Order: sequence, then structure tokens, then C-alpha cells
Amino acid sequence: MKPLSYIIFFLGIAGFFYGYETGNLLVQTISKPVPVIVLILSVKRNTAYNQLITIGFILSLIGDVLLAKMVDKFLLGLVSFLFAHAVYILAFLKKSKRLAFIESVPFYAYGAILFFFLQSHLGKMSTPVLAYIIVITTMLWRSFVQRKSGKIAKYAFYGALFFTLSDTLIAIYRFYQAFDFDREATILTYWTAQYLIFLSTSSKKIR
Repeated sequence: MKPLSYIIFFLGIAGFFYGYETGNLLVQTISKPVPVIVLILSVKRNTAYNQLITIGFILSLIGDVLLAKMVDKFLLGLVSFLFAHAVYILAFLKKSKRLAFIESVPFYAYGAILFFFLQSHLGKMSTPVLAYIIVITTMLWRSFVQRKSGKIAKYAFYGALFFTLSDTLIAIYRFYQAFDFDREATILTYWTAQYLIFLSTSSKKIR
């Protein structure tokens, strides 16, 4: 990213936390999507992988808006992020189509443990949350499989790890129990995740 893009990226983060700490929902809502907008505008859409990552960012941006407190459409936000993760899966498959079923076991085991931990607290959200966990777990697995496909491919895996952590924290405080600095932790890990995934996109021109 260019220096100006970094400035706007961090101004968006600062604006969100200012709005959060002061209870200004308008500032929160306006600032929250800014970092991802910067990433969308910064991706060089010169490869199929980069194009898919851009689509994932756009779907995430929609999810950001839907999950904002002023909008508060949790289920629709969940669906938007589910589609974002599905697109990320397609992007990672561009880097590696190796089946690697055995390597999937620890990731799906984590997803199963998380779901059964939350299940009694989910109520009508049980099916949507299960679908989401399956998709994000698959995204994490495929990011792991492709991590050695290039010098910068590892950043996608790191990003997927942070995304999984962020969504796990959201699930815990929304369905199980709130904890200190829960909102701060989830949004910071989320922005870290998206930035790391951005670093996995190539800026080299394709002739």
C-alpha cells in the first residue's frame, strides 16, 4: 500500500475506537468499513487470485456494515461473511488444489469442539452458526494447504488464523459470555486478518 493508504487505514481504526469509547454510533459506523475499503482499493487485480480476494473484501465490507451497531443485522452479516470465506476458499484453491484430507483433521476438530461448546447457547442460530463454522474451518484448512505455494502465500494462512480467532471471540461473547475488551479484541484481530490476507496478493504486473 502507498503511505497515504496506510494513513487512511489507521485513521479508520482510530475513528472507530474514538466512536466506540465515546459512544458515538455514527462515527463508529462511518469509520468501521474504512480499513477494508482501503484494502479493496489497494489490491492489484491482475491475477485471478487477487480478483477473488477483492471480492472477498467486498463481501466482508458488506458484512461490516450489516454488523455495525446502527444496523445490527447479525444473521445477514453472518451470511455475508460466510460468502466472503467461500470466495477466499476459491482463491486459495487457485494456489493449491492438493486434497490434503489428513491435514484437514485438526481444523475440523477445532470447528467441532467450538460448535459443541456453543450448541446449547445457540437456539435458532444453531444451523447458521454450524454452516459458518464449517465454511471458515474449510477456509483455514485451504489457507494452510496453499501456504507454501509462493513467498507471500504464508500471509494468507496467518490471516486465516486471525480471522478464525476473531470469529471465535465473537461467538464466545455473543452466544456464551461477554468478557473484558471483547469488542476491541475481535475488531483488531479482524483487521489484522484482512491486512495479512491483503499481503498475500501479488503487486507484480501480469503481461
